Amino acid sequence: MSKRELMETLLPECATIAIGTVPHSDPQEAVSFMLAHNPECPSWPQLPQADFREGMYIQYLEGMPAAVIDEEDRRAFFDAEAAPDELAAFYERYFAEDLESFAISADYARGFNPFMGRMPLAGARYIKGQVVGPASFGLTMADRDNKPVLYHSDLFEALIKGLAMKGRWQVERFRQAAPDLTPIIFYDEPYLTQVGSAMISISPEQVVASLNECFGAIDCITGIHVCGGTDWGLVATTDVDILHFDAAHHSREFFLYEKELAAFMERGGWIGWGVLPTDEGVMATQTGKLAEQVLRGAEKVAGFCPPDISAEHVLKRSFISQSCGTGTLSMELAERCFTGAAEVSDALRSRIC
Repeated sequence: MSKRELMETLLPECATIAIGTVPHSDPQEAVSFMLAHNPECPSWPQLPQADFREGMYIQYLEGMPAAVIDEEDRRAFFDAEAAPDELAAFYERYFAEDLESFAISADYARGFNPFMGRMPLAGARYIKGQVVGPASFGLTMADRDNKPVLYHSDLFEALIKGLAMKGRWQVERFRQAAPDLTPIIFYDEPYLTQVGSAMISISPEQVVASLNECFGAIDCITGIHVCGGTDWGLVATTDVDILHFDAAHHSREFFLYEKELAAFMERGGWIGWGVLPTDEGVMATQTGKLAEQVLRGAEKVAGFCPPDISAEHVLKRSFISQSCGTGTLSMELAERCFTGAAEVSDALRSRIC
């Protein structure tokens, strides 16, 4: 079965999905939390409060050429002078498809192995992992002189391939542990909120090419998460399968791109509605109203599309979640974000099922 056929037959129908970070320090507790709140699409938890190595950029440095991780000073950078010597060995591993050399170890992802030990989860249909996106990685990680690695072209090209392999490694592990679940890999791109601004000099063509290289390397459903406003018209033209956006604060920017969203839906794309705000405001949310907000949004997207794509069609191709990760929140706020998403999911499913 092709991926397009799979996506037409295994619709999410407003199931919950999670952006990876949670505020826990104990990995077993974090896994239990994730599984309880996302029973159809479990995701391994990222624990940034447990260790600096679980930050969304440092977490993916293992196996990358010229990466230096300074545990004493709790920082990481790239040694540009060492890069030429290390690139040859990197490409040897890459072209040999040595996936284990791109593994994410327990020191950098405490929740991964406990999560895998609980798979397959009864009642689950999908299994989700995540990687930092290439544009955000290239603009955030820097050399010794704080020059972003994006501007070291040979090194950055290798790093894109490394991030693609991080996704492939996860999919391989997922299929070993839970062969009946459908893998989903998200690339998280917070820096795409700055595309087109004077603050960064990454071209739209670079954004699309780097993301497509990652998506194309992974034989599974792919997603992208941007926690803010961005050029969703640009993102929708990539080869991604799921657009996950901040529906709590940035719906207006998402709906600007009528033509591109219509084309995305016509080719079978899915939408992730990050409708629960990941801040103090979540405590005052009324999930019935949020469900209506998603319904109105689905009607708007359907209005961009040909008549055969209805609001129900859009909702059946939708996930519900928090607007971003909850790793910096209190446990109380994180709990409300996840329970609220489940309540919105239940309310919408009563409309379409």
